[in-house]
Amino acid sequence: MDTAELLKSIKVGEKYEVITTWHGVPVKIKQKVRWVSVPDRLISFDFSDCKFRRAFSNEKVYVKLGELYLECDIFSNIRDELVLRVDMVSPPPPVVMREFVRVEPSESQPVYVSFCAGEDCIVSAKAVDVSESGVGIMLSKEDVAKLLSMLNNSEVEPYHKTFSMVIELPEEGSISALGELKNILSKDEGIYFRLGFKIELKPADLKKLRSYIMKRQREILDKLKSL
Repeated sequence: MDTAELLKSIKVGEKYEVITTWHGVPVKIKQKVRWVSVPDRLISFDFSDCKFRRAFSNEKVYVKLGELYLECDIFSNIRDELVLRVDMVSPPPPVVMREFVRVEPSESQPVYVSFCAGEDCIVSAKAVDVSESGVGIMLSKEDVAKLLSMLNNSEVEPYHKTFSMVIELPEEGSISALGELKNILSKDEGIYFRLGFKIELKPADLKKLRSYIMKRQREILDKLKSL
């Protein structure tokens, strides 16, 4: 079924699940459809009773239709109406498929990640997001080169190699993890890079991290409700 056929199947007046993220936290709501424009690939939702409307600003939005999803951009979010422009039919988005909630740490209470190999360490790299199974950090080009030289030699790819890391949580304290580099993404025209790591934790440290994530998720959603 193509995009036009899916748009034609949407019934005005019925509620559909609309999904996005806010600071890494999934936001899933059911809202009533006001109107649909098939030629313009637009869907309008009644947002008059939505407490999470501010979450729908910059991130991709997905509309669930049975087992299919429409990937959308925000066309407008004014007063009591959200209008989405449909890009394409999409497989289940990452926010749906993800096993664990991922949160963005607070600017006032950051999470720091340290990497050490022998006496050579890169310390206090800020985490940009964290979950029970992974952590993402942002590093300069120079620090990326230093980190990779610690983890790797010139003949072997750094991916899928494991190494020790320390994650410093705002209230729960430091926890130790076994990290595995999964991806490197260039940001700001190659000035900075986002590195994603899969992590393994001991039960006691996992409990601390889970406690932090649950509290941070509540903070994010409470703030969203108050906006």
